[in-house]
This record gives sequence, structure tokens and C-alpha cells, in this order.
Amino acid sequence: MNIVKIKAKPKTIIKLILFLAIVISSIIFLATDDSPEITVDTPAVPSVPEPGEAPSEEEPETEVEQPIQAPPPEQIGLDEAGPENRAKFVESRQEEIDGHRFLTENSKMEMYVKEENLSIIMRDKITGAVMYSTIQDPVQSNESWTNFMKSSIVMEYLVGTNIVTYRADMYSGNPQKNVTYHENGFNAEIYYPELEISFELAVTLTEAGFVAEIPREKIQENNERYRVSGFYVYPFLGYSKLGDREGYMFIPDGSGALIHLKDNDGKYRQPYSRMVYGRNVGIDDPHVLSLFNNRNPFNDPEDILAPVFGMVQTDSEIGFLGIIEEGQFSARIEAYPSGAILPYNWITSKFIYRQVYNQPTSQDSGSMVVRQRNKNNFDIRVRYEFVTQENANYFGLAETYRNYLLDNNLIAKKEDEFNVRIDLFGSDLEQGLLFKRDVPMTTFSQASNILNTLQANGVENILSIYKGWQNKGIYGGLPIRSFNPESALEDDKSLQSLLEETRENNIDLFLHHDALRINLDEYRNSRYKVMRKFNKRRHTDDVYGNVYRSFHFLHPESSVELLERMKPNYINNNVENILISGISNELFSFSENNREYDRIVTKEYYESIISDYDSTFNLMLEQPFSYLWKYTDAIIDLPSGSSDYVFTDEDIPFLALTLRGIVPMYSEYVNFQANQVEFFLQLVEQGLKPSFLITHEDPSALINTNSSHIYSSKFDLYEEIIEDYYFQLKEIHEKTKGSMITNYERSNGVTTVTYDNGTIIYVNYQENDVTIGGQTIEALSYKVVQGR
Repeated sequence: MNIVKIKAKPKTIIKLILFLAIVISSIIFLATDDSPEITVDTPAVPSVPEPGEAPSEEEPETEVEQPIQAPPPEQIGLDEAGPENRAKFVESRQEEIDGHRFLTENSKMEMYVKEENLSIIMRDKITGAVMYSTIQDPVQSNESWTNFMKSSIVMEYLVGTNIVTYRADMYSGNPQKNVTYHENGFNAEIYYPELEISFELAVTLTEAGFVAEIPREKIQENNERYRVSGFYVYPFLGYSKLGDREGYMFIPDGSGALIHLKDNDGKYRQPYSRMVYGRNVGIDDPHVLSLFNNRNPFNDPEDILAPVFGMVQTDSEIGFLGIIEEGQFSARIEAYPSGAILPYNWITSKFIYRQVYNQPTSQDSGSMVVRQRNKNNFDIRVRYEFVTQENANYFGLAETYRNYLLDNNLIAKKEDEFNVRIDLFGSDLEQGLLFKRDVPMTTFSQASNILNTLQANGVENILSIYKGWQNKGIYGGLPIRSFNPESALEDDKSLQSLLEETRENNIDLFLHHDALRINLDEYRNSRYKVMRKFNKRRHTDDVYGNVYRSFHFLHPESSVELLERMKPNYINNNVENILISGISNELFSFSENNREYDRIVTKEYYESIISDYDSTFNLMLEQPFSYLWKYTDAIIDLPSGSSDYVFTDEDIPFLALTLRGIVPMYSEYVNFQANQVEFFLQLVEQGLKPSFLITHEDPSALINTNSSHIYSSKFDLYEEIIEDYYFQLKEIHEKTKGSMITNYERSNGVTTVTYDNGTIIYVNYQENDVTIGGQTIEALSYKVVQGR
């Protein structure tokens, strides 16, 4: 026998020995480890005694206290790419679909219900398309998320003084259900015996979908230890797994945005989650900014102006618009692209009854986490309006919302005259060696000259808002307490004479009134109350300006008091037109005399005075929340885009599609748009009226003021641009005046907008000419085709 000798270097021998050791160790580990590969159960929550309470050995452990903690992506089945294979269509009415028994129907829809988890399946009777509200067989995950995905209603709750939020769903906590069926739906009484919490859910079939309700008075908490924090309502309605379906989720971010139903390959870790009607500074802790050059380098994300969200499955031509009818002042919209925690695309509303917040324990340092004492005062009511067939698209969602607003008298149709908006900037303050000094930018006579020059050049229809007209200017003069125009603006013309002149020339000149902020640097001894957050501290509105670093918010009662005080002042000085800002797009919780007040209380203060001003003056509101739309003569600063989150795939003009032809809409300032060609085309497409911020002086004079962000506003530079915008957009408006949009399509960079008077507008965002509908549209241009 021949023996072959192998010569190996010492390094090679060492590597082989290490390799064999690793292999043998792995085999031993796999042979002895019998734990599951993926599923990770959430550990039981330790008992948290109340202050002064001794832990009890007899207190039983409960399985329902599962903290909301997202498991790592590898633990939730992101690698399980198999399709669900649930039917997209069911040809005819069934006794049962996927364990859901037929319950009721109307001329358009059928409703099927599974009593085990109160899950719903909705079926369109014409096409047979079905939409599911829960996941039947969730991918392997921990028990908490599995139960969440299979549940129609998920309750969040707080335990003692623990800051962690826990969940109770249709499975965990062994809920007891008593379901009563009726001809239009069902009512369900749900009770968690270990938590001693109960609530009622009512689901009612409507002509276009269904309504889900949880009345506040039916939420019973019988154990001091456990308190309701919030609810998810049908969170997985219309869900899809990875890229199994075609379509998108609609989020009301700014003008509106879409998140496509696709497989994101796990690249997104965070969902979209925003409060309806913006931040709640009264309880939410602000994020810590990293300032650049002692300034905030980041733009704030766009607010949610209307309490809506949606889902469209284009492959089966079915979708829904969710409208939060009750509870919108304490609600969030959350949208999860696949890969953000779960391999599913899903969108939902979340309602917040209690939160925790940081309570300072001393003036200098130290804090403790405190639970909100009382539930926020609201019922939960969500309306799901379904769209099908050719209406199963985002325009169908906008049209649905438009009809809803009109049918419920939540908005009134206004006269739709075309105006160009010319906002005039009066004055600000800069810090001198010893005292602050005025920086007048547009005096009253200069304002007159600007407006008269435009009219002489043919720009006849003008709407103007005068900002910074008051004593100490736009920021030093907060709050406005009397009709006291800034003396530095009075040259040979007073504000009263300017107002009279503009009336004679048919110019709508509005005085700007910020009813929210107070400048304590200027009015330290003010008798007006300042808003205090739940932690009893004053809220500071940090602006990082060159003169004033921050402002404070007025107590809602003081905002009302000041506006009531100003009302006779305005009337006696022949002021007919007022623009109110601040309280039009800010809502917060607050505390007073050791009591907590939610955002609904703030809303009631604001709505009462705004309604009063609407009945007295010509009133406009700056970027108002939807509950105020019926009071404003026009919507100012309507966003034309979204916040541009990384997970959004497409911006859509949802608000413009909804409101065009009902209420005049004015854009944000043209001055500060990065791409003015594209912005102009967006104005054409969305039917927005242009807005300019104008000064007589060069804005370089503002460099040391709080208005240093105004870098381009001098009238001499914008005179021709204003005229160009005016004549082009006015011509388009004359062909679409008073008309609503009836169809909206996008294809390869070309948008086609159809109005109910037959007019069609083609907008080409491409850098080459295109032909569509027999019409040739030049690059980066538009074309209007007159209808009948």
C-alpha cells in the first residue's frame, strides 16, 4: 500500500483544527438546543405595586400584561415570503367565508362576521371583490403580535405607575364577549376579567360601508391598578402581505401621499405615525434638536389637516376611506409599510385616552413619569366608506370625502373669484446697542404704491394680508391687545386711510392677527394667562430667532378674551377683513388649578370665537384644520406636497381634489419654492391661487431680526413674476370657475384633470413634448381644452 505524505504548513494545520472545533461545537449545540427557531414569547410583566403598597404573594400573575415591544425583524417572519392565497373575489353570496358567517347586506355590500374575534369581511355585490379586516394565519411571530394581527379591536392599557403600555386584544386576557346581532350589524360587550375593564363595540352597515363605534360612557374601569390608554379599531382592514397585492395606502400627510403595497425587502424600520391635527404640545415631550449655527436646520413635518386615511387594492378594484367622525382630536394615523415591524402593509387609526408624561420634581433637575389621571373626553366613531370598480383609486377617496363634507354641512360652497394673494410685510424689531429698534419694511404708503402699481399693470383682483402692522411689529407686538398700528409705518398715510383706499379699489386687504402666541420678553407682567402643560410647566415655542428665542402660548381662555376685546376695536376702526392665525392650526391639552383639560376643551374655546368672528367680519384662516373649514372664506397656505418621508412613493393633491370648486385655496409663498417651474405647474394642476410675500425694502434689512428667514421679497424683483402668474392662472380659472374636479389621472409624468363643466387640463412635467388625448403638450407646460 502506497502512503501519500501530505506536507502542510503549521498555519494551515492550526486553521484546520479551529475549523473542526467550530463544526463540532455547532453540532453539539444544535443537538441539545430544543428551543423554537423564530417564535419569541414576551415575558410576563412583573407586578408593579402602587406607591405605599406592599407586593402581595397571593396576587396571581396575568398573561394579558404584554408590553408593546417590537421584536427584531428576524423574529417576525420577514423571510416567510409565501403568498397568503386568500380569495380576492367571491362570485356570489355565501353562508360563510373564511370562518365569517353572513350577517347582513344592502344594495351594494355584504357583511360577514366572525364572532371569535369580531372580524369582518366586506364583499362588493357587483364585482364580488372582498376585503378582510384581520389576518387569518399570521406569519410566525411572538404571541403578542400574532394576537394583534388576528384581532378587530385592540385595547392598550397602563398598569399602576408603570410607564410601559400593554395590550389586550380579542385573544390575550381571555376576554368575555356578549354579541347581539341586528338587521344592520351587531353590538358586542367585551370584558377582561383579570383587568376588570369592559367596553362596547357597535358595528353598523351603511349604504357605502360600515361604522365602528366605542362610546366613552361604556368604557368601565373597575380596578385602580389598570387604566385604559387607547384603542386600535380594525387595524388590519385591507391589509396585504409584502408584495402580494397591487395598490396603496393613503396617508393625509400635507397635501396627501401614497405608500405602495409592495415588498420593501425589510429596508424600512419605522412607520408613519402622526397625530390628527398636529402635535399636542401640552403632553408630548418635544424632540431634542441638534442646532446648526445656533439655528434649527430642519423643516417641521406637515400636519394632518383632515381626519382621514385610506387603502386601495387596485388589483381587485376595492378600497375604503376611513373618516374619523368622533375622537379625531385624540387620534393618530398610523401606516406600516411592509418590513416596519411586520411583513404586512396596514393602516389604521389609533385613539388615545391616556398618556404618560415627564413631571419635573424640582426647578433645576429631576423628573418622574406620571400617568394622565382622567380619560380624554370623547367617543370613538370611525366611518369606512368603500370605493369600487372605476372609483377604486385615490381620486375616488377624495370625491368620497368631498361628498361627505357637503352632505354633513361641514363645509359651505364659497364664491370662487380669482385673486392673486399679495401679503405685505410691515415691520419687525432688531436688537440695538441698548434698546430694540424698528425695522420698517413696507410702510402704509409703500403698501398703497405696490397695490396701485399692480392694478395699473392689469392685476386687478388682489387679496392682500398685512403682516406686522401692529405696534412693535410682527413678533414684538404679540399678543395684539388694541388697534395700535406701528408708528414707524405711518409716513404720509395711516392704516385707516390705507384700508379705506383698498375698499374703494376693490382690493381685499386683511389684517393679520396671531391669536395664539404671547411674547413674554415684551410683556412680562401681562395679566393674560399662559398655557401650562400637564406637567405644570409653561410651553415654550422655540423659534431660535435673532431677537426672541422663543414665545409662549396663550391659555385658550385668554385667546378668546383678547379676540373679544379686539372685536369692538376692529369695528370702530372700520376693519372689515381679518385673518386669524395660530389658533387655526394648533390644538393642545393643558392644565389649570391642578386639573387636566384635553384638546377638545381647547377646540371648543377656539371654535366659539372663530364662529363669532365669522359672523362679524370677512374671515380667513391660515392653514385651518378641517373642523374650521366651514368658517373661513378661503384656505390660506394649503400645502401642495407632503413631508417626503422615505417610505412614501407618491405625493397626491388629496386636499385640492376634495376642495376645488368649493372653497378658494391659496398656495404657500411662491418666493420660497426651490423649483418654481414645477411649483407653477402644481398650481395649474391643483387649482390653487398664487401667493407672494412682498416688501418694499430689500429683505437683507431683516438679517438681524426674527424674520431673517425672509431672503427674497423685494417688490421690484417680483413685479413681473406676479403679473405673469396672474394672467396665466386667471385665464385658466375663468374656464374652470365654480367647477369641481370629476376625474384625475397620472401617466408617465403627465396629469389629466377633468372638471364637471367639461374642461380638461393637461399638465406635462416631462422635459420633452408629449401627445395625449389627441393633444400635444409642450415640455414643462400645460394645455387647457375647453369642454362643452
